[in-house]
Amino acid sequence: MIPESKYIKSEIILRELALPEEVLLTRKSTVRWLALSLGLINPNESRTIVIDLLDALLYFHHMGKRPTTKDLVEKIKESGLSEKNIKAVYYHLERLQEMGVINREKGEYFFGDGSTSELAEIFKNLYERRSAEVFKNVGRALSRLEK
Repeated sequence: MIPESKYIKSEIILRELALPEEVLLTRKSTVRWLALSLGLINPNESRTIVIDLLDALLYFHHMGKRPTTKDLVEKIKESGLSEKNIKAVYYHLERLQEMGVINREKGEYFFGDGSTSELAEIFKNLYERRSAEVFKNVGRALSRLEK
């Protein structure tokens, strides 16, 4: 028996979701849909901090600004973030960095690697790059089985 958990580098979750018009009616529901589609949250997730954080990151991105942690916390506080949940913001920032969704440079956060500001391209490249590694190893394992 192989100890599977020690070999897991990361997980890629992409969900093919319908995008009905009612989802697009509000910013909050659109951001939630995006987070669910990209595997950033689980279905029926009740905690909203990661959604508020993603919304704040998107807000600053569209403003052309790379926010600091302080900027993000202040923006999320507008959504009703309590002082006791500030540590969760740091946790989710770290998690988004580990996934490659955001990067941090000189204390400022930005999507992707900074080579483009086009969000659709950033997310497409991120998930294609990560899945290419998976399929490279799958191919290697399959060719070993063919011998």
